[in-house]
Formats: sequence, C-alpha cells, structure tokens
Amino acid sequence: MKHQSFLSCTALFVLALALLTACGGATVQTVPTPTPRPIQNVLEKPTYTVQRGVVVDEIKVSGFVAATKQVELSFTQNGFLKVLYVDRNDPVTKGQLLAELEMGDLPNQLRQAEVALEQAQLVLNRSKAQRDAAIRRAELDLEEAQAQLRRLQEPPEPLDVARAQANLAQAQANLEQVRTNASAEKTRAEMALAQASNALPAIQTAYLRALTEWNDVKDKPQDWRYNAVKEAFERAEAELRNAEMAVRQAQLAYDQARQNEGPSIARAEALLAEAQAAYDALTRGPKPEDLARARRNVERAQIAVEEAKQIGDSELEGRVAAAQLEVERLKTQMEAMRLYAPFNGKVAAVGNKPGDQITAYRAVITVMDDTEKELLVENVASQDASRIGLGQQVQITFSRASGKVFDGVVTKLPTTLTSSAATINPDRAYHIDFQAPGVDLEVGDLAQVVITLKRVEDALWLPPQAVRAFEGRRFVVVKEGDRQRRQDVRVGIVSLERIEILEGVKEGDIVVGQ
Repeated sequence: MKHQSFLSCTALFVLALALLTACGGATVQTVPTPTPRPIQNVLEKPTYTVQRGVVVDEIKVSGFVAATKQVELSFTQNGFLKVLYVDRNDPVTKGQLLAELEMGDLPNQLRQAEVALEQAQLVLNRSKAQRDAAIRRAELDLEEAQAQLRRLQEPPEPLDVARAQANLAQAQANLEQVRTNASAEKTRAEMALAQASNALPAIQTAYLRALTEWNDVKDKPQDWRYNAVKEAFERAEAELRNAEMAVRQAQLAYDQARQNEGPSIARAEALLAEAQAAYDALTRGPKPEDLARARRNVERAQIAVEEAKQIGDSELEGRVAAAQLEVERLKTQMEAMRLYAPFNGKVAAVGNKPGDQITAYRAVITVMDDTEKELLVENVASQDASRIGLGQQVQITFSRASGKVFDGVVTKLPTTLTSSAATINPDRAYHIDFQAPGVDLEVGDLAQVVITLKRVEDALWLPPQAVRAFEGRRFVVVKEGDRQRRQDVRVGIVSLERIEILEGVKEGDIVVGQ
C-alpha cells in the first residue's frame, strides 16, 4: 500500500514539472543532492553462553536466636493488674506465682463457700457414720444367725461328743460324791452332838457339888478350905460353860449339815441334768422347729442388712455436691486471675505494671528457659512458605560468628500452615534446631539462613537476564552469526543467579540478553 502511494506522488510531480516548462518557457534549476546523515550505531545487547554447572534452588532468609521453651502468659479475662511479683530477667521456678488481677469480693465468697461445704460435709459424715453403724450391726446379727444355723445343720464333732460324754460322767460322779459327803458330814455332826450332850450331865453334877461346897465357905475366908473350895468351884464353872458351848456348837454344826445336804445334792443334780441335755442335743440332732426358727432368723437378718444399706440421705449428698461445685467454681475463677511460671527459667519480658487495664489473651509476661536455644525465622515470602517442610536441612551463619556455617533442621512450621483453626496467639515462625559448638550465643542474636530445596549437578544454565517471558511462555534469542532467532525453552530451577534449561538450547549456544 505504501509502495503504490509513492508511485502516484512521483507521477504527479513529473506532470506538474512538464506543464510549468511548457507554459513559462523558463529555465529549470537543478536541485542539489542532499548529503546523507550517518546512521547511528544501535546499542549492542549483552550475550551469554549456555554453560553446564551446578544449579541450586535455595531460599535465603533472616532469623534470630530464641529460647526453645518460651511462653507468653496472658489472662483469660479482662481486668486490672493488682500485683506483679517479678521483673524482667528475674529467675522463676515452675508453679511460682507471677501476677494477679484485682479479685474484688471473690476471696470472701470463697471462704463462705468453703465454710458451707465443711458444714454440709459434717452433716453428711454423721449421717454416713450412723448408716455404717446400722449396717455393721445388721451384718453382725446376720453372721450370728448364720453361725447358729450352721451349728444346727452340721453333725457334731466326735471330739465334742466325747467331751459331752465326759462331762456327763463327771456330773454323775459328782452327784454321788456330793450325796456321800453330805450324809457323812451330817452323821459326824450328829455323833458330835450326841457326844457333847452325853458329857454335859456329869459336868453339871460336878458343878452343883462344887457350888454347894463353895456356898458353905464363901463367907468364911478364915476357913482352911476356903481357897481350895473356891478354886474347885471356879474350875467346875468353867468346865460347865465349855460343855454347854460344845453342845451348842455341835447342835449348830448338825443343823448346818442337815441344811447343806439338800441344796448341795440339788446343785449336783442340776449339773447332771445340764450335762445330760448337752449330750442329748449332740447325739439326737436338731429339732425341726429349731431349724425352721434358725432359717427365719437368717432371712430376717439378711433383710435387715439390705434395708440398712439402702438407707441414705440423697438430699445431704446433693447439698455437699452443690457446695463442692461452688467452691471449685470460685477457685477456678480466681485461678484464672493468676499467672504462674510454667517451668523453671527467667522472665524475658513484662508488658504491664500494677494498675494497668488488662485485655484477655494479650501477653502480660513472657517466660523463657534459655538453657536450650533454637532459631526462629518469621519473614518468609508467601511464594516460599509452602516450599519449606519439616525435617528440611539448612545452613546457618550467625552474626556473632561470621564466616562459620552451621547445620540446622526445620523442626516446626507456623501454625498458619499446620492448622486451619483460628488460634488466639498464632505462632508465625519456622523453628530450626541447630548445634553451634564453640559459639556463645545469646537470645536475640541474628543469623542468615540458607534453605537448599534442590541441587542439580552438570545442568545447562543461563543467567536470568538471558531468559525472556511472554504470555506464559519462556524463550531465548539465539544468535547464529549475523542472524538471530527466537527459541522456546523449558526451564527447571529458577534462582536469582541461574536458571536451569531443560530443553530448547544446547551447551555453547550464544543467547542475546534483554
């Protein structure tokens, strides 16, 4: 189209020139030829040669040293900070109280609830003690009834029969002995009474004779017989008293022997009857009515035990349970207003002071145990985040030990990558375990981390400036002498310094950069 327009313009120019010459007859001046301008040199673009070498897919990030055990402590409810017991860098022990919120009337409510619980428990304990005593009494009655039934049902032991037989024989012998002894004793007493009674008349006669003689001389002390008669009278009087006393004692002994004879024999006969009954009970067996009575006693005792066990006070138990729940509720509410050290360590940070208003789940105190350390990496590009996994090996260079490279391994991923559930305090860091012998690291030290994702030896590669992209395709401009041509390529690893070429070019090709 442009070529046709140029020819039309040329023809018109020639025609106009001829008309001017014919009409005017003037001399035509020759137009000088213009001097051509020099063509400016186009800037030459850099070229690159396709080479073979090592291509590494790696991620370079920054991190910092942190304690392996580090916890941000926060309250689970809003409030005002009452007491702060620690300051930054203070050592703490597991379970140590670190801070408290204002509790208001809760301590008083807890004391009242504990008193109410104690009272309810005392009442319930008394009720249970009475119930236990009733159960024990019923159980003892049952054991006794069962033992009685067993005794009736079981045959007698030969030893028991022999013992009962021996007791019966002994009771019979005892009765005979008692009868014999009682009769002999009465006979002896009767003979002693007769002997004393027979001796008394003679002694009485002698006494009367001595009395007569004494009456004759007792008023005549000058009589030569006075003393002899007096002595004879006094002696006869004493003998009479003794004889009368002997008769009385013999009579008493005889009466006692007669009285003892009946009861002694009766007691011996009762013992014999008891021994006979015991022997008969062993040898003839229980009576049917006795067995039936014993079985009824056992059944009644069993019913009594069951009734005693069923006795309870559900109302008292309910009161104790309600009081216990109230105490636990208040304690839980108060414990939620306290912060405790979760382990031995020290305070890494304190974010509030007494009197501050506290927001639930916002960190107040950070506690750490820096005896073991790890590396935390937080700022990772979004396109790299999904490429880092657990167990991945890394190389670390610490600012405190520049020039030295240490190995590490990824031990934990951010919670945003491992859990779909929302968390109050999400962990956004990658945790890296490492060993750095000979380097005294402190919490907060900076480090550079290189994460090697893939390494290919003897790969074709070009720098990123040599590879172009357009509408989702990658290509290069290959220079062949004075000619250039576009060539699509398939790439592998893409890093900041090298791009792995899988297809499209060969080693030694010259590629024009952008």
